[in-house]
Amino acid sequence: MIPDSFSSAIAFVVSQSYLLIFVIMVLEGPIITTAAAFAASLGYFNIWIIFVLSLLGDLVGDGLHYVIGRIGRVAFVEKLGISFGIKKNELKRLEKTMHKHLGKSMLLVKFIPFFTTPGLMMAGALKAPPKKYILYSFLITLPRTIFFVLLGFYFGMAASLVLDYLKLGEYVLLIGVFVVFVVFILFRKISGKIAKEIEKD
Repeated sequence: MIPDSFSSAIAFVVSQSYLLIFVIMVLEGPIITTAAAFAASLGYFNIWIIFVLSLLGDLVGDGLHYVIGRIGRVAFVEKLGISFGIKKNELKRLEKTMHKHLGKSMLLVKFIPFFTTPGLMMAGALKAPPKKYILYSFLITLPRTIFFVLLGFYFGMAASLVLDYLKLGEYVLLIGVFVVFVVFILFRKISGKIAKEIEKD
């Protein structure tokens, strides 16, 4: 069971071993990292071990998403693409775009709720270069890990408020991306109709 609040996360981590904390960090990093760092400030854990476990937990989670996407490529991309009318040559173009903008794509999906899992799996399914994927995962994860470890260690229970604001910010970003996507789709449809009308004239 993954704790859903900061206070329950603290109660959870102080009664667990480093190994179990690591496993939970793979599934839900930020809140567990912050809680474990706070517990470390109280003397329950070594802060450096918590830092390393958090960093590795996030990297392992990203790696698992990639592998699942790569293994399930046929079902995840090709069959899904056919269902939505996406042709194979368009999938190749999508692959090239993913490879070219891998860092930006990963940065975006790592900070938007509900996008992380499908987004990182898509990177694997579209055959993003493994070395680049690992590098970008590390570059994105390192500052995040440092932030949440320092947040828990130095701010204690006040970190709960910061986590709430960060979560709110993530949902605002999600809404923003959704609005941009809808506007883009509408613009394409309207511009397509206008282009057809011009061709008729």
